[in-house]
Amino acid sequence: MPGATCQAAPVRAVARLQAFASTRHGRIVLAAVVVGFVLRMAWGLWAQRRLPEPLVGGDGYGYWYYANEIANGRGYRTYYCPELPDPTHCRGPATAYYPIGYPALLAAVFFVDRLWLPGSQPQLVAGLNALLGTLSIALVYYIGRKTFGPVVGAGAAWALALFPSMVIGVATYSLETTFIAVALGLLAVLVGHDWRAPMGRRQLFSFAVAFGLAVQLRPFIAPIVVGLAVAVWLGQLGWRQVLRHVGVTAAVTLVLLAPWTIRNAVRFDAFVPISTNLGDTMCMSRFPGSNGGFAWAAHEWCADPNLPEAERSPANVRAALDFIREHPGEEMRQWWRRLRLMMSSDGITMDDALSSNSVELPGDVRRTIDTASDVTFALSWVLAIPGAVLWCRQWRRDRLHGPRRAIVTITGLGLLLIPVGLWGAERFHAPLIPFFCLFASTAVVLAVDWGRVRLADGDGPLRSTARSSPSPR
Repeated sequence: MPGATCQAAPVRAVARLQAFASTRHGRIVLAAVVVGFVLRMAWGLWAQRRLPEPLVGGDGYGYWYYANEIANGRGYRTYYCPELPDPTHCRGPATAYYPIGYPALLAAVFFVDRLWLPGSQPQLVAGLNALLGTLSIALVYYIGRKTFGPVVGAGAAWALALFPSMVIGVATYSLETTFIAVALGLLAVLVGHDWRAPMGRRQLFSFAVAFGLAVQLRPFIAPIVVGLAVAVWLGQLGWRQVLRHVGVTAAVTLVLLAPWTIRNAVRFDAFVPISTNLGDTMCMSRFPGSNGGFAWAAHEWCADPNLPEAERSPANVRAALDFIREHPGEEMRQWWRRLRLMMSSDGITMDDALSSNSVELPGDVRRTIDTASDVTFALSWVLAIPGAVLWCRQWRRDRLHGPRRAIVTITGLGLLLIPVGLWGAERFHAPLIPFFCLFASTAVVLAVDWGRVRLADGDGPLRSTARSSPSPR
């Protein structure tokens, strides 16, 4: 009976949660989830006090504005009219500058605010971010457990729960918290599968739908499909299955993109499958002498900034490709500059949270938090380097866990390399932090295992870290 099945599913979920909570690792992880939620909710409700200011080109303000326009039935229209004396207070023509996913999600939240909880948008956004950030903690544990065992998963969960910038980011209108939760959810679906057999139709279709929606949030998630293809190949399922998994994912994604693409074709008389900001993003840092960071895409190496956005975006893509072809040496130097800017510090999240809400912290408190953020971030990626190497071991030899580790590693590598090909910004490293937590936890746990073996066996071989499956502990 369908009704009985619907009733039985929550009962089974509660029973599994109770069984999990009765184990030592279950209590450790649940404690991380609770602590992470309390920290995020408390900070979000304290810091998220007001609506964002109308900053021209500000992403947080843009997401908030477009979401309100959609929630109020006025559609996705730009707030910027350069021909007016005050260009940030207008209702301009249709736009597709940002992908529709995040404004649509916030629009659903703001629709609730408009009907039942008027005046509570900052608190609703903080609550949404706190819930999604807490979900990410649980997902990181699950991914770690499925790839390297419960100890690695629990360590990564606690690292993410206490990571300063992950807590601070709750009090912003940016999409990083949402994107991280969505990316980890997709990874959890893939690492939960046994890649010694292909995905079933229903499971593959469900993943494809989730991926198609995630692309409309931020296309940076695309490398996960490469990880999917490699996982099928490592599972020795044959090229036909590789094409099947990738093909179904691509076909479903195109179907889900079709309504938005048709809307853009009608509005702009141009082909815009996702958004019109790719051109500006590719072109802004590509000029001789650039430091690889943000610059208005109005310099001589970009297209005319007064062009309509649907024309300016492809023109700027062509300009960026021309610069790469004509200045290969300068382009390679900028790779390092962008990477250095992206990994320089972790304080931008605090700047965004405080400035967008016009709140201040005492000087000593602010300096302490900034120092803790930078030290935590630096330590995480330093430890993540040897951890990532360990994740790449025995991919071909271990058909159960090798494909799972490949999916996570390739996705993390893609999220690192995509910004290097665009422009350098500190906030671009935010989606990498869960991966740093996973890799760093692996390095620490295996180093401790290695030390225990040496203490027990002298200079004996490293037996405990050579396991091809997660520890039963």
